[in-house]
Amino acid sequence: MRIVSTAGLCLVTVLTASLAIGVLGTFLPELPGLGLATGFVPPVMSWVIIAAAVAATFALFRWWRRRDWFSGTLAVVAAATLLAATVVNVRMIGAVDRAGADVDVVDTLGVWAKSAAAPDAEATYATYEGEPLELSVYRPSSPTVSAPVLVFVHGGGWVAGHRDAHSADMRWFADRGWLVITVDYALSSAGRQLWDVVEDQLGCALAWVATNAPRYGGDPARVSLSGDSAGGNLAINVAYRSANGTLESSCGGRLPKVTAVSTLYPAVDPANFYANPDFVLGDTSRAMAGAYTGGSPQEFPLRYAAIASAMHLSASAPPTLILLGESDHLVPTGATYRFADAARAAGVDVELVAVPYSDHLFDARTGSVGQQAYRQLTAKWLREHGQAP
Repeated sequence: MRIVSTAGLCLVTVLTASLAIGVLGTFLPELPGLGLATGFVPPVMSWVIIAAAVAATFALFRWWRRRDWFSGTLAVVAAATLLAATVVNVRMIGAVDRAGADVDVVDTLGVWAKSAAAPDAEATYATYEGEPLELSVYRPSSPTVSAPVLVFVHGGGWVAGHRDAHSADMRWFADRGWLVITVDYALSSAGRQLWDVVEDQLGCALAWVATNAPRYGGDPARVSLSGDSAGGNLAINVAYRSANGTLESSCGGRLPKVTAVSTLYPAVDPANFYANPDFVLGDTSRAMAGAYTGGSPQEFPLRYAAIASAMHLSASAPPTLILLGESDHLVPTGATYRFADAARAAGVDVELVAVPYSDHLFDARTGSVGQQAYRQLTAKWLREHGQAP
């Protein structure tokens, strides 16, 4: 019995220490290394709360029976962790609820939700240097001849990623009446800089949508764009350039009007992205931006200017929703706030929703507060701007 009790105490001690360190890092995102807990802990905070409650109960019961200092200290640490984790969860949920989402706390456990979904169709919309550029189609669950079209552009720092990375989200939108099309584009590398190629490729994809959407039940007169991270930069740039008449299609064809945009933590200022001061992820940011452009902002200022979203602002730009994590270590948030202010000053309808304690990819975990926020707030935004199914 003593062995079992000792093993339980060791397990609870390790659990409590791990939870406490993770929650502490969430509260102190500026701490080098430890602050990266924001990328892992907030998406599973509901589980952290449950685990901390179990640990606190065990430690308190042991202290009540033994009255030893170690059990008492463990109970206090576990209880404090439980309280802090609850504060984080309440603040995250409150922020997105105020923006119009309705977070299901049970769903944040991620037990029943699907993490991936297969598309209904795939097609090649163009080729580049002998490689196919493909897209995936997610049809509305109810047959229709005039569904609004949501085009999604994946992230990955312009050097990685795949069009179906958010497949579960795309199926969610399709099940609610959108024809969803996710698009691949040519990826950059140290030996292939495509900063002046990709946006026109996405123009080609939009031309494909304008021609082919009716085959799948979509309305090419109601097209919206979405994207995450580097894909958010591309979604904004393509939509804004389409609005001001500077976007071209690499394969010709008619470009549809983009009537709304929704993005996740977009890299709107690649020069600021390159200059990311983060102790751990700064090198990753520089490698991605450098591969896309060929070097630093000092070496290629005109290239960085050309892909900065603020360069394409005009009063004709479509309404834009931006969701970001307040503690993003990969894409510094200051540039995104400045972009939103500049866009509003230019006459663009912009809403920025910041999720407290959250990092890059805060939406990646199935059922998380971030995922529910992206889905619900995007659907709300699109409905409010002429994209209702």
